[in-house]
Amino acid sequence: MKAAARNTRLDQRFTLLQSERRFRRACEQIVKLNYKLDEVQSRYLGAKRDGLRTFRYNYRLRLSVIEGLRNMYYDYAYQKAEDISGLRNALYG
Repeated sequence: MKAAARNTRLDQRFTLLQSERRFRRACEQIVKLNYKLDEVQSRYLGAKRDGLRTFRYNYRLRLSVIEGLRNMYYDYAYQKAEDISGLRNALYG
């Protein structure tokens, strides 16, 4: 009986460590995407200033893709944060 409870706690700890690692990785990706978003946005503003319509269109498409990807990472990180909170509550009270 105690061995089963011990294995359950070990599984929970392992799951907690995995979730924390994935959460940190998602946060790193969000930071990288924010830098990429700033870079593409500055290129877009330069193309807008110079009146380069074809480049503006391509940069707008890139901006929308990067923003969508970043939003998905935000949602994923939020979900992982909730998982981590629940696991910590279950493990440590």
